[in-house]
Amino acid sequence: MGAGFGEPYYTHNPIAGCEVSSTGGGRHVSVLESNLVHPAHTDGFVDKGDPVSFGVGWEGAGVGTALQSAGAATGIITVDTEGIWRHTVVAGWDVIVGQIIFITSAGVLVDWPPDEFAHIFGYAVEPMSAGTEVIAIKVHWMDTGVWWVLFWFWWQGGPKT
Repeated sequence: MGAGFGEPYYTHNPIAGCEVSSTGGGRHVSVLESNLVHPAHTDGFVDKGDPVSFGVGWEGAGVGTALQSAGAATGIITVDTEGIWRHTVVAGWDVIVGQIIFITSAGVLVDWPPDEFAHIFGYAVEPMSAGTEVIAIKVHWMDTGVWWVLFWFWWQGGPKT
């Protein structure tokens, strides 16, 4: 297990075959605040309801919605890695239902990955026009890296407006 990904939560029952998830069939995970990527705030810490990712910059990054706010970088934050959540999305093009939404290395949700450090956050559950808007997103931790998506969009001729 990697250091800092919630040891106090996961080591309480170190017996093989014992469930360690708190609720939701394992969809809630606990992550050290300093390991979360989230939108910028004046105090520098994650806020309840923020879209977050952990492990940005490497394959298999986790994504979800913070279920609590942090007061320090040493706080253990519960993250819901599934569900339908309302989040702010910055879109360069119109977004359709089912379109992939990405989280950037700055914790911003976008309709198109700006670089190789963006990860799949989930899928739009409602449409939006280009711009910035709060929409419902089906959050889903299933990251496979951004390159296969870029290839697919290139093959399909880019995003449609």
